[in-house]
Amino acid sequence: MKLGVSHQRPEDLHQERFDFLLSLGVEAIEVRLASTEATRERLEEIVNSVQGTGLELHEIMLVDLYNSTAAALNLPQRDEDVEFFKGFLKDLGELGIPHTTYAWHTGGMYQTHRDITRGVPSRGFSTDLANAAPQAFDRDYKADELWENYERYIHEILPVAQAAGVKMQLHPNDPPMDHQGVARIFKSTEAFRRAMRIADQSVNSGILFCVGTWAEMTGESGQGEDVAAALREFGTAGQVHQVHMRNITAPLPDFVETFPDDGYLNLHAIMDVLIDIGFTGMIVPDHVPGASGNTLINEAFTLGYLRALIQYAKHKTG
Repeated sequence: MKLGVSHQRPEDLHQERFDFLLSLGVEAIEVRLASTEATRERLEEIVNSVQGTGLELHEIMLVDLYNSTAAALNLPQRDEDVEFFKGFLKDLGELGIPHTTYAWHTGGMYQTHRDITRGVPSRGFSTDLANAAPQAFDRDYKADELWENYERYIHEILPVAQAAGVKMQLHPNDPPMDHQGVARIFKSTEAFRRAMRIADQSVNSGILFCVGTWAEMTGESGQGEDVAAALREFGTAGQVHQVHMRNITAPLPDFVETFPDDGYLNLHAIMDVLIDIGFTGMIVPDHVPGASGNTLINEAFTLGYLRALIQYAKHKTG
């Protein structure tokens, strides 16, 4: 498996940043940009910027259209968004970029407030605050609608991804709960089983296994999902290509994001699963606590912790 970073923008692709990442043992990166920037020429520039640096370009994703609200809710812009994404997948395939991430209306209240974890700002989420937020649209959107729209989307998009040789990675709804009048359907392990069935278990319609979001899920008992078991199930099937290693204080209804060594999840147990299934993809910190623009020391700590987990894995299998 490879230590990676996500959330890189084209402006981050310079030698000073590469040197910082390489000094911490980073091996792969994800780059994201807006659809208005995602021309064939711009994608080629990104590939050329990373080539020869010692870093693998794991994926490029669209910071806006990875999560097409129009497609999820069947709004007038839907067909235009779908056609754009098809062209994007074709470009990725031709440029040898193997992965891209998508989500199904994960938008809304990503956080309700800022909290503190070990003295630095961190994302906090309160179900009561989220439920107090106004409706996002002029009517409710139920789960059945979103599932119908998702199935239509996959049947259109998946053949393009397969032909291009690109593996799509579905990110869970974060937070994994209905709010602001919109059902969030990817909020349980069972929902991902259904998604994989819709795609006929194709590895080109896989999962970005966000450990932190899975940890937020309530599960059938209300006490949380079995995160390790879900990772083992989908990973064994070859449907997990990237893992977000993020920790939190508790499942919903309320949580605060923490450093990886300080939440309720045992990330060593997660790593044990990755060892057992022979995972060869990329693991990344996902969110790093800290104020925007002042996170380098926190990023270095988090990447160092994940690197130590990987060394632990290699020791156990050596």
